[in-house]
Amino acid sequence: MQALLLAGVLELRHLRYFVVVAEELNFSRAATRLHMAQPPLSVAIRQLEQELGTDLFVRTSREVNLTEAGNAFLDGARRTLAEADRAVDAATRAAAGELGQLRLGFSWSARFETLPALGRAFRARHPEVELLSQEMWNAQMIPALRAGTIDAAVSLCPEVEAGIESEPVRSEPVVVVSAASERPAAAGTVALSSLADRTFLLFPRELAPRLHDVLVGVCRRAGFEPEIRSESFHTRWDLDLFSESSVVALAPSSVVAGLGDGVAAVSLSEPSGELETRLVWRADNPSPALEALRSIARSVY
Repeated sequence: MQALLLAGVLELRHLRYFVVVAEELNFSRAATRLHMAQPPLSVAIRQLEQELGTDLFVRTSREVNLTEAGNAFLDGARRTLAEADRAVDAATRAAAGELGQLRLGFSWSARFETLPALGRAFRARHPEVELLSQEMWNAQMIPALRAGTIDAAVSLCPEVEAGIESEPVRSEPVVVVSAASERPAAAGTVALSSLADRTFLLFPRELAPRLHDVLVGVCRRAGFEPEIRSESFHTRWDLDLFSESSVVALAPSSVVAGLGDGVAAVSLSEPSGELETRLVWRADNPSPALEALRSIARSVY
């Protein structure tokens, strides 16, 4: 039957007419149920029988009954109509952002609070959209967006390029990360200027140029040029990089939720600006699921 539909021999409306007549076994009642006149219904059933090359009904002046071929055809017609209805429903739901897949890149800092909060809210409203996430550096996000390997990114201080749009998700204060046994952790709050003699763990600039510059700018506003040790500290806490007394790092406050043993975060005692996490996407991406995520991001933060 599917081959006949694909070939354009059968029409779905003829299948619907046939099923209703088969259920009613009366052309008049079937026409009423289909909200149409009886003569066009009779003509449509005759056309269907001609296309199939066999009678589907035995008609007498007093009754209508299915032929053996009609009985065999009924089950397939019902399955075909049900599958067509499911396909229409799936297309409608996908167009509304209720079905499908959404691929997200995210900055390391988003995995502690931001991404879990967005994920929970998104799944609550769109449980049948598969949310796939991948941690990546900011410098990788825009190429991935342009290539279509991700649909959006949750990025801390994202890069800016033509054809790429973004909107804010949240802003967070800067905190100092150090060994829990060190002076910054014991102080409760700390003046960033008092740490001018420390070594700052900071990833190589090529991994996230704008974020790198923002963090260096925080130090410069505090009156000093930071001595930088290039390490991806946030993925290597297990290597005990904070065991050296002179080593500190700057991060958004939400990383506190994921600090390992022996590592602590301390608030700055003077204003230092905030780090902004933004949702980033390609301007020409029409994904309804992406639009749904943007709406949810606005409501969560």
